[in-house]
Formats: sequence, C-alpha cells, structure tokens
Amino acid sequence: MEPFVLFGDQHTQTLIWSTIIIVAICVAANFANNNSQSLLTKAIGLSLLVFEATKPFIYIFGFDKPWEEYLPLHMCNFSAVLIGIFLLSRERNQLFFELPFYWGIGGATMAILTPDLDYAWPDIEYFMFFYGHGQILLGIFFALAVLKYRPQLKNFFKMALITIVLLIPMYGINFLIGGEANYWYLMERPDGESLMDVMPDPPFHMLGVAPLALIVFFITYLPFLFWDKFKKA
Repeated sequence: MEPFVLFGDQHTQTLIWSTIIIVAICVAANFANNNSQSLLTKAIGLSLLVFEATKPFIYIFGFDKPWEEYLPLHMCNFSAVLIGIFLLSRERNQLFFELPFYWGIGGATMAILTPDLDYAWPDIEYFMFFYGHGQILLGIFFALAVLKYRPQLKNFFKMALITIVLLIPMYGINFLIGGEANYWYLMERPDGESLMDVMPDPPFHMLGVAPLALIVFFITYLPFLFWDKFKKA
C-alpha cells in the first residue's frame, strides 16, 4: 500500500469530490417534492445508522483489526448515530441536531482535513474513513440546508459543557478497555499530522484540546450569529 500523503493529489481530490457530492445532494433535495425529500432524509439517516452498526464488524471480523481500537466510541461515531436518529425521527430532538452540528462540523471536518490514516487508496480503511465522515457532514448540512434546522445560541454553552464533561467517562472507558484504545484521542495523539502535534504529551494535551474545541465550536456558530443580527437589522 502507498502511504497516505496529507493534502497530496489523492487527498485533495477526495476533499473536492466529497464537497461536490454533499452540495449536489442538498441542492437537489431542495427542488424535490415532499415525498422524495422525505425518502431521501430517511435514506441518509438509515445509511448513517447501518454504517455505524456494521463498521466495527467489518473491521474486526473482516479485516482482523484489534477490537479495542474499532468500537464505535469516537466523537464522530456519536455524531453519526445522533444525526441518523434525528433524520429518521418524526418529532426531531434539537439536542440530537446540535451536538452533531458542533461535533460533526468541528470534528468530522478536522478529521477529513487531517485524517488518522497510514495508507492511501486502495486501502479499505481509506474508503471507510472518508465515506463515514463524509456522510456525517452530509447529514448535518442536509438538516441545515434542506430541513432548515439551526443551532441556537442559548444552547451553545450546554453543548460545550456536555462535550467537556464527557471527557471524564471517555478517559475511563479507554483505561478499562486497555490495549491501544484511544477514543477521543485521550490517550495518544492521532497517527496522522494534526494540531495535537504542537500540544503537550497526553493526557496533558487535553489542556490545549478543550479550549481549542470551544473556539472551533464558536467559529462554527459565528455565521448564524451574524445572520441573526443581519435579520434583526
């Protein structure tokens, strides 16, 4: 297998095509009738949940990966499940939209920009990684652009507090699983290049990651803050 090259030709083309596909689906859905739009909403939600449910089995039993590293416990796994349930629900829970909004746009975007990958395509993990993270972003932007859901400023600190509080049990889960378990990257930095490379050694890198996450969350919300002020002007 060829080693993965950050922002190499393959990585750049994957980013471009992923963006084109997400935008095209959201634009097409806005011109679809209600029945077609409803079916597409459910199809995206179902795809998210099925992928998250089957991915550990594919890795562990199909490709003999260590189970300790491939349980669906990363922040992006949680984002996928929550936005999948949100899309499939008749009475949609705002919390199930807003947590994936912050975790997904911040986490999944950072993940596809700086993937934790050793090898390039045709390594199966390359496809699984970009497909999984790409459909998280599709689900979130579909909720924004098609279903017209919006994050609410009054919930911002609640989402941030939930995220920070969850670091404690996640650290305990990593400790109990042992082996190479590194969920939420609390035990070690990602293998690929990332902003964590300039932070202290784990677990003290969380002293930099936590405030960085809050900054990313706020930047993620900024367009909606400006839009709300613009509408009131």
